[in-house]
Amino acid sequence: MSANTDPSNLAASSANATDVNITQAQPNKPWSASATLGLSFLLFILYCLLSALMLGAVSLFETANPPSSDALMMDGDCLAINYLLTALALSPFIFYFAGKRKLTTASAYLGFDKLPSKKMFINFTLVLFAYFALTYVASEFFAIEMPQSMVDIYQSTDYLILLFIVVVIAAPVFEEVVFRGFMFKGLKHSRLGVIGSIIITSILFTLLHGGQYELSVLVMLFSLAVILGIARQRSGGIYLPIYLHLVNNLVSSIDLYLTLG
Repeated sequence: MSANTDPSNLAASSANATDVNITQAQPNKPWSASATLGLSFLLFILYCLLSALMLGAVSLFETANPPSSDALMMDGDCLAINYLLTALALSPFIFYFAGKRKLTTASAYLGFDKLPSKKMFINFTLVLFAYFALTYVASEFFAIEMPQSMVDIYQSTDYLILLFIVVVIAAPVFEEVVFRGFMFKGLKHSRLGVIGSIIITSILFTLLHGGQYELSVLVMLFSLAVILGIARQRSGGIYLPIYLHLVNNLVSSIDLYLTLG
């Protein structure tokens, strides 16, 4: 007895199999830990390249007495403009990477989909002020002085308002989107888990500022990063870490302003 095969049934089966394969291949999970770290490193490379291009462009305009790259990096106005433009240029890439995962929207992937509760908002504000108190005591006890890099940046700016906007608003938003937004999402759902993701993002966040501060200040900065990571996990969104980071930079800026006059 011979078996007859209907070509139309074969075509339909092939189409169904293709649909299943496409569905299975859709990126419906967060980026893996390796992909998250790889894309974050790519963002860092792009940041360095864009910064170098902008600093080079500034040097071209100073043909009579071109400043050194170190001098430009410590110039408050140059630093503020460079950071602002670079952050604006890289933000679309972050949302693009987040949007490539079909798990959710790009905004939700980065943590913009959930606001903290009033109780959590108050509790973490108290935690932050406790952190301020402890760092003040540690600074007095160990004679930790104001970071010279921040003093140089502040004293070299002609547009204090622009520097204030970058330090107090732009930097907290951009850095939290990268570390507690994009990176935290991918690492949290990997084998690292919540604790591992908080530790890794806190270490990388601290290393990013390694060229600005001494070791004693970096230890305190790492502690702050851990608080921000816990706030990200407990609140389920990015708004609370952004708020805490913003308040920290605001208090630091006011302290610097009052100290230097």
